[in-house]
Amino acid sequence: MTEENIPYYKRLALIRMGLAEKTTGPKPKKPLAKKSAKKIAEEKAEKASRGGEETELQKWYKKIMDEEPGKCWETGERIDKSDTFGWHGSIAHVLPKNDYPSVATHPQNYMILKMWGGTHGQYDSSFENASKMKIWPYAVKIINILYPLLTQEEKRKLPEVVLQEINPEKYLQ
Repeated sequence: MTEENIPYYKRLALIRMGLAEKTTGPKPKKPLAKKSAKKIAEEKAEKASRGGEETELQKWYKKIMDEEPGKCWETGERIDKSDTFGWHGSIAHVLPKNDYPSVATHPQNYMILKMWGGTHGQYDSSFENASKMKIWPYAVKIINILYPLLTQEEKRKLPEVVLQEINPEKYLQ
């Protein structure tokens, strides 16, 4: 019986005992693209349709980054504005941009919460956690300003902890 005719389980046993050489190996690893070719093409087409201009969201962030001082509104800690990534990440949406796109770039839908200090992450983790922060009364004030601008679908997404802070009847005029 040649080595090729040996049943798989016997060949595996010989390999494990070191009496036969392993003839296969792991498949070569292919690096994963950070973005698919389709996504890159979509973004390129979208940018071309804007004529290379910045998106509304990019303009919104840039305006805040230019105008606001680098100080966390929750802790009062200094934020290094020269660290562009950290400074950009310290601009928190009062109502998250993905869940409430109708007010994503509203001029009042932001707070400065330190990214590296964790206050931005704490606020974004849940409205329940956000309601325990010092900044919550300010957030409630902004949510009340933004509430009439939300779509019906977005209003349905508001959790109980937020709904108990606003008076929807006030906006049914």
